Amino acid sequence: MPYEAPLPWMRLALEQAAQASGLAALPGPAEALQDYSQAVLEGAARIAGELLSPLNRTGDEFGAKLAADGRVQTAPGFASAYQRFCEDGWTALAAPSEFGGQGLPLLLAAATTEMWGGANLAFAMCPEVAVGAIEALRLHASPALRERYLLPLVSGESAASMALTEPQAGSDLSTVTTSAVPDGDAWRLTGRKIFISWAEHDLTANIVHLVLARTPGAPAGSRGLSLFVVPKLLPGARGESARNDIRVISLEHKLGIRASPTCALTLGEHGGARGWLVGELHAGLACMFTMMNHMRLGVGLHSCGVAERSRQLALSYARERRQGRDASGVPATLIAHADVRRMLLTIATLTQAARTLAYTAAGLIDVAQSEQASADARTQATLRLGLLTPIVKAWCSDIAVEASSLAVQIYGGMGYMAECEVSQLYRDARIGPIFEGTNYIQAQDLLNRKVFGDGGAALGDWLEQMRQAAAVLPADEPALRPLREQLPLECAALTTAASHLMQLRASERDLTGSVAYPFLQWLAVTAGAWQWALSAHTAVARPKDPLSRAILADAAFYAAHILPRARASAAIIAAGASPVANASSELF
Repeated sequence: MPYEAPLPWMRLALEQAAQASGLAALPGPAEALQDYSQAVLEGAARIAGELLSPLNRTGDEFGAKLAADGRVQTAPGFASAYQRFCEDGWTALAAPSEFGGQGLPLLLAAATTEMWGGANLAFAMCPEVAVGAIEALRLHASPALRERYLLPLVSGESAASMALTEPQAGSDLSTVTTSAVPDGDAWRLTGRKIFISWAEHDLTANIVHLVLARTPGAPAGSRGLSLFVVPKLLPGARGESARNDIRVISLEHKLGIRASPTCALTLGEHGGARGWLVGELHAGLACMFTMMNHMRLGVGLHSCGVAERSRQLALSYARERRQGRDASGVPATLIAHADVRRMLLTIATLTQAARTLAYTAAGLIDVAQSEQASADARTQATLRLGLLTPIVKAWCSDIAVEASSLAVQIYGGMGYMAECEVSQLYRDARIGPIFEGTNYIQAQDLLNRKVFGDGGAALGDWLEQMRQAAAVLPADEPALRPLREQLPLECAALTTAASHLMQLRASERDLTGSVAYPFLQWLAVTAGAWQWALSAHTAVARPKDPLSRAILADAAFYAAHILPRARASAAIIAAGASPVANASSELF
């Protein structure tokens, strides 16, 4: 059963995100969405279902192979699929037109990114790295570097990698030891990087590595890091190419995404890998975060795709598999059992909530970067995006794990078999909560930097918008009563909790470590309810729309079965840091 893009639900999410982000108020992007959405969505759905999805199992079984000469062979069909992917223009969809891109809104590209992740997550990770690299180079690189590297990255002729992690430097990049020393107009880099996705492969001739390194005399810690472009192939004076001093020494053997080559790299074994500085000296981490934040949105969108694929497979199996008897004693398929329907509804409602939030984040990026938006609108979009980015990365990836786990449960013993695709989805999904900064790092960023950073002002504005969405739900729709009543209560409780935590943080050292993750979950579940309130309002206004009945049923289920999770998170936060802080390491 190939992946099938859920186009009606995606269209709803696009429309909703355009409104919630403010993008619908900007004539240029709004017209682009109106003019190109149908063609882009339908074309991407064909590529995802017909080209990428059939390669998903092949990729998992074959993996990636490292030859003795350091070259990496990808799974059969991947190279030709990538060539078709580029020829059809998918790498250039939202890239700037001045560098060969199509210049369409990132919001529209977000839907295609979800499709790639749902059809073939391992493949999808390769072009997604380039999206972040394009943005980092566009904003921070010199004109010469932009001219040299952006056109081939946009076209897909070159791929990219993000080389941060080292054996001793994982989430804490302050301990990076890769060195860069001046060498004329360039630098020579020496060091070792690990866990580098798509750092070597046979899809493209050249790979543009963005590498964090430390220069002579640099300040200690993360303040001393600089960012460098280190290409696999060096440009020659006469147009020829020479291999840079970069070598893959091993591929990681992973739980999932096995077709994505995750590499250990050495730089400078033979005198130093040549690289060029991106941005200001010692400003590498700030430059890299431009790329990383795009990658975090990508993780969220890919996770939505994995959750959606889990839903599709679980629903198909539940409709076909005969097992047991229904409530009246008649032999039945799985979907006749109430608990199976509960699991399917959980997957469906969480997936759509995640989708709409992730699309909204993409729309906010569009607004924040739009010349058509006012300065105030750009500022407000940036602040809202700061809150949403860690939620999209963390909550959406958690949802992919939950959705794929529930799909395995619906399949029963068959779902635990290696040859069953849902077992692969479960393994593949598990990278999301770890990838691009663990989900606790996202929660810490949300609470410490985004909520505490401005005294809760941006959070307060967002919660007020959520409350207003609940207030306009029709009072004469009984199914929406729990959502209409409970969402404002959660908004009020979150406001009180955030204020309380700000008062306690100076006196309780372990406060953030103890409550940041449940705070993110609480806010995310509430934001998901906000999105379902927006969808329900649309459904009520469009009673003849075939999707409206399902929207109202799903919104009622979310309010009854998902939103109450907020109460558990609230109780954990009310307990404060002491249950964790009092458990000293000697007690374990």
